[in-house]
Amino acid sequence: MIALMSAEKDLALTGQDIVRLFFPDSDIALEDHADHQMKIAVSVAKTRGLLTGRAVLAAGDSIFTEEASTDKVPIFGDERNQQKRLVKLAILRVLRRYTDKNPGPWGILTGIRPTKIVHRLLDLNWEQNVIADYLAAEYEMSPGKVNMLLEIAARQRKHLMSPEETGQVISIYIGIPFCPSRCVYCSFPSCSVEGRGALLVPPFVETLKKEIEEIGTFLRAAGKGVQTIYIGGGTPTVLNCAQLSEVLQWIREFLVVSGTREITLEAGRPDTVSEEKLKVAREFDVSRISINPQSMNGGTLSKIGRHHTPQQILQAVELARRVGFTNINMDIIIGLPGEGVKEVEHTLREISGLSPENLTVHTLAVKRASKIKEYGHEYKLPDAETVSQMLEAAAQAAGEMKMHPYYLYRQKRMVGPMENTGYAKAGYDCIYNIQIIEERQTILGLGGGGGSKFVDPDTWYLTSQYNPKDPQNYIERISEIIARKKSTLTNIWL
Repeated sequence: MIALMSAEKDLALTGQDIVRLFFPDSDIALEDHADHQMKIAVSVAKTRGLLTGRAVLAAGDSIFTEEASTDKVPIFGDERNQQKRLVKLAILRVLRRYTDKNPGPWGILTGIRPTKIVHRLLDLNWEQNVIADYLAAEYEMSPGKVNMLLEIAARQRKHLMSPEETGQVISIYIGIPFCPSRCVYCSFPSCSVEGRGALLVPPFVETLKKEIEEIGTFLRAAGKGVQTIYIGGGTPTVLNCAQLSEVLQWIREFLVVSGTREITLEAGRPDTVSEEKLKVAREFDVSRISINPQSMNGGTLSKIGRHHTPQQILQAVELARRVGFTNINMDIIIGLPGEGVKEVEHTLREISGLSPENLTVHTLAVKRASKIKEYGHEYKLPDAETVSQMLEAAAQAAGEMKMHPYYLYRQKRMVGPMENTGYAKAGYDCIYNIQIIEERQTILGLGGGGGSKFVDPDTWYLTSQYNPKDPQNYIERISEIIARKKSTLTNIWL
């Protein structure tokens, strides 16, 4: 048990993620008790306009103290955020000293969207070398991660919305929350069609068509354009051919405009892919398709609950090429149960032979709602050092396929304190992925579990809304869901 204490509770709360980098399985309390094995007290002082964060660690007879100050770098952002950042730095330094361990290359940066920091500094006309020095000094990030963020941000700049564009052009996410079966790592809103989900698919499709029609009609009346559309899930291709055709027809009729640049369809499970469905997708102008093996090792696929073989993945990609898809993404997951570096290298070799235009490399995150979390003792996961080696192998393979990193995000409870990275060949960056991560464009989430993020172009402030995850709940509440979206959009655009 570890006690993390402060006279100001939010300062202690903000340091929990740093403590977990060193002690991921320990309980953390925000008050002192006699049975705590370690106590960390944090505070912030301000002297002559300069802030200093302090962390004092007591364990047994040992006491360690570390500080972090703004005396050499200008304060960026509001003062309270600076105080929290300095507390994180002080905790990182004191725990690094106490454990004699380095918890990873990201320093104190535990947030989901690290590139947003770079974009905010670029907005202030900071030079890249100044940003690099700032990230290294104020977040204690490794040079490799600093350079990666700068490279990705530079590629993304041309796709980011200006305040004027943000008020006129949006993107759309459409959630199809059904899957053939549930993977052991999954926490996404999905309903297996092996059970009651099969009965919910037809009424769900009709309800989704209603939401697409009403929201699309509203957008056109307001004179707003749709830049990108992403159809995800779940597994959208679990729909039969007729259902998929209906959904895509409604998307084209009510959402697509002359300026729509990209339509992505998740066909993540190759056991749901057929030539007929792929032809339907092409007929309705789907420009990008995602076929996601996660691993090309048959034993792993069985272990994680995916009821398909590596051979079916090869066949699905071949079918997609045959019907005319020229932009294919493939997802893999680093850190799956029982896999080591050799298994990941095998997956990368197999994928390289398929020559996809995109490769998305995820680091396994152990979500609370996943079977891996619930039955953790049954799954052997790799350690952080092995995960780092796997990610290096993936980055090398992406480079050999002539891909560059174009978006990046992080998650809580990863098996290693690393990141998820999207790689693409020149000209194939997924614009939707950039917009959803950088949060400078309003994105409407339709369908089951769809999340909407409404952006205020004057401040980049976000307002979020979420559709129900459960298909039955979504069906029953659709009128309320549509009315709420329209009301929020009206308030933003007035």
